[in-house]
Amino acid sequence: MANQQGNFGFRPVQMLGAAYNGQGQQEVSIASNETNSIFQGDPVVLNANGSISRGGSTGAELLGIFNGCFYTDPTTSKPTFSNHYPGGIVASDIVANVITDPDVIFEVKVDDANGGIAQVGSTANIATYSAGDTTSGISNVALDGSSFATSNGSNFAVYALTTDVENNDYTVANANILVRINKHQYRDTTGI
Repeated sequence: MANQQGNFGFRPVQMLGAAYNGQGQQEVSIASNETNSIFQGDPVVLNANGSISRGGSTGAELLGIFNGCFYTDPTTSKPTFSNHYPGGIVASDIVANVITDPDVIFEVKVDDANGGIAQVGSTANIATYSAGDTTSGISNVALDGSSFATSNGSNFAVYALTTDVENNDYTVANANILVRINKHQYRDTTGI
């Protein structure tokens, strides 16, 4: 059966080992007038000023995965929750929900054929960043199937194959795979 189309970014599915899946979410600021949009399921990085922005760079040290935000709409003055940050919001109270626990396992699409079980234990980066869906707020990010490597310099480490029978044909594009953040702000020692 062919894999289903449609990226969804990084979706939390379990914890490393047998721990309870609490997802380890925390609130982190987004700077007023941050220009880049951020969608639910996008990786994010921590900036030197303590705010976050979208993390699309190969090998970047990630803080976690964006899971929506809250802010006061500058036009209507109404409290607003959104699955995505649209970019360019001028407000002093923009707070993102970010899944920051380094032991969370995420399910993600792979953008091309990738060899399946042979990739477990390897590392990979996200594919070229593409903005998500502004209606649903869901990410369009996928893992780059051509970036699988044994080096430690990639954003993500492949944990296991998916159990989703409708998305486990690894001989073609759009298969799902399970990963954890490899270069994590709370595990790496380089800082910001």
